[in-house]
Amino acid sequence: MYTYHKKTLSLVILLLLLTVVMAEAQSVDVKLQLKWNHQFQFAGYYAADLKGYYKEEGITVEILEGSKNISPVEMILNGKADFGISDPEILFKSPKHNPLVATFATLQSTPYVVLSLPESNIRRPSDLVGKKILASNDQGWNIFKAIMLKEGLSIEKTQIFPRNKDSEDIIDGKADAVITYISSQPTRLRNMGVNPAIMKPLDYGVDFYGDVIFTSKRFSDASPEVVEAFNRANRRGWEYALKHKDKMAEYILTLPGVKERALTKQNLREEADELEKLILPKFVEIGHMNAGRWQNMLSIYQELGLADKSLTLKDFLFEAGEKKNKAWFDILIYTLAIGSILFIIAMVLNWGLRRRVLIQTSALRKENEERRKAEERLELAIDAAGLGLWELNLQDNKAHLNHKWILNQLGYRWEDSSQDLTYWDSLIHPDDKIKLEKIDEEFMASNSSSNRTAYRIKTMDGDWRWLLSFRKISERDESGKPIKITGMHLDIDSIKKKELELQELTKELLKKNSELEKFAYITSHNLRAPVVNLRSLTEILEEKDLPVEFEKEINGKIRQSVTLLDNTLNDLVEIVSSKSGLDAVSENLKLHQEVSEIIASIEKQVKDADALIETDFSESDSLNFPKRYLTSILINLFTNAIKYRHPNRRLIIHLKTQLNTDFTILTFTDNGQGINMDKFKNKVFGLYQRFHSNIEGKGLGLYIVKSQVEAMDGKIEVESIENEGTTFRIYFYNGTSTLSQNSVSSR
Repeated sequence: MYTYHKKTLSLVILLLLLTVVMAEAQSVDVKLQLKWNHQFQFAGYYAADLKGYYKEEGITVEILEGSKNISPVEMILNGKADFGISDPEILFKSPKHNPLVATFATLQSTPYVVLSLPESNIRRPSDLVGKKILASNDQGWNIFKAIMLKEGLSIEKTQIFPRNKDSEDIIDGKADAVITYISSQPTRLRNMGVNPAIMKPLDYGVDFYGDVIFTSKRFSDASPEVVEAFNRANRRGWEYALKHKDKMAEYILTLPGVKERALTKQNLREEADELEKLILPKFVEIGHMNAGRWQNMLSIYQELGLADKSLTLKDFLFEAGEKKNKAWFDILIYTLAIGSILFIIAMVLNWGLRRRVLIQTSALRKENEERRKAEERLELAIDAAGLGLWELNLQDNKAHLNHKWILNQLGYRWEDSSQDLTYWDSLIHPDDKIKLEKIDEEFMASNSSSNRTAYRIKTMDGDWRWLLSFRKISERDESGKPIKITGMHLDIDSIKKKELELQELTKELLKKNSELEKFAYITSHNLRAPVVNLRSLTEILEEKDLPVEFEKEINGKIRQSVTLLDNTLNDLVEIVSSKSGLDAVSENLKLHQEVSEIIASIEKQVKDADALIETDFSESDSLNFPKRYLTSILINLFTNAIKYRHPNRRLIIHLKTQLNTDFTILTFTDNGQGINMDKFKNKVFGLYQRFHSNIEGKGLGLYIVKSQVEAMDGKIEVESIENEGTTFRIYFYNGTSTLSQNSVSSR
């Protein structure tokens, strides 16, 4: 009987092992739909296939060539391909019944540009109005549509036509411009004897991802491990392709239709060099996607009315980490299941061995000793991994937790505390409780047997620590209602805090990047006009036999352009100085004294305006702030109030301070002309913004004020009613600002 059971169990184990081996050996077949004809643009995927990277990941990939008549999105939705390559616009082209999921961003910067002949005079977005533009399947047009809408330009008259060839249609005069890839088409036109004018989205504050690999959510949910394997192979493929450009160019020339399109090895090499500038492999991991950048793209499209306002990034970005956690949790569950099977097998074998206990006592003792050591090793492994195992009995609401883990991680002696779940619930962060209760309710009501949740728990020292809790319903009653839950806690405090810090840093970087783009855009336009005038005027002066009066007039205009250029450069120096703050050191200032000095310095303007200035610094007269910055801020506010005073009443300026925990708040109020906030709400602190056309001004003052306040970790707010007056609230940070710390340490 014992021998029979032993053979049967051995056979079962052998079958299980064979099943696992066969599952591991099975290869998955997938199809990748390219967005265009064969060229170096897709070299990474060819390389992954040629070098066997796909095969090593357990997948077989069929690469489908694209064309102007093939839509990768339709191929995915119709089930004719598993992965596709397209533009970021898939975000708002995704259907609701089977949405699309972005998995891999090949190009970190958009490859799309507008090419035109130099004589077409298409240099800026406004030049596209009313023009005939070629684009393939609408590719790239949404980016330039967004730019035009941002510039306040009408797109109604701009005509978009399908592209029949690569870019040469503009040579034949069939179109004014073409939207195409910078990686291949400018070089193609130069080889045909035309040096095209190039308009880039980045010059106008818009830069999106390019060549995004995507799949359907249905496929992503069903096969997350295939998506991850595909991403890994693609990353290796691109790394190889960029290191072996000549080899890949030679291979691409053997693909169908490549030589027929008159492509040469040199063309492909030049395309490879341009693509490498867009992939940025030295700075960013190939294929990397940032959720904050995707959100910025979506926000731009939503603000311009190109995407639905209700659209979100939920489930759009493939999250490998989450899938991995789920996979590791599944592995843990399977391991426990196999362990249970082995335990049952051991029990059966022990039953048979009982009949021989008298003759095998020493063997059993040895086996028990090995088991004890195994249990010690398991406990050691659990401790080393920082796992806290727990079990909850829902019938009596009693929680059995790992006392040692709670002591080491949280500092509590659990056996000295109440043993029911109420005590543990009291330690959960109040902001996480409602979310956690909702998750628990949904988990108990669903058919799911496991889930995971992150939340904060209070330690014995009063700190908050992030935990990741894995749970599984381990027992149900006859009606299917859960009665016992088992799980484990994992300390993720350091990871979570780094994640939150990274989110804040990303948010700040996006804000700074946006400000820099606006600044570069405006200043480049202000510099361009006088430079173009100077070039034209000096070219005229080179002509001989000009009348003396005409020469004097031209010289006068040259001086005007030089003066304008000098003023613009001085503005730039002042702006950059206000934002850098390299020598800005905070001092302990008395507001009443500083205000008195400033009023004395502009005494004539105050008298000429018959201005009444009232102050109330009773709540707080001290300020820790750079004196140079404070002088600049107050002079700007005083002179603006005087300049924009109301003609029909005496100007009254009132300054008052308030104090709260973090800030000293200075309120600056006048009864002047005010600002139309409905019209200019988002432009008050903008660069070169003016709100009263009948009064001279540069539009720099409030921009500099905001820059100086924010440079010292403060903030500024404005309220204004047209024809009634304006109130500014300046929040001066009471602590030591980061900028001030850096300035002091550098000295």
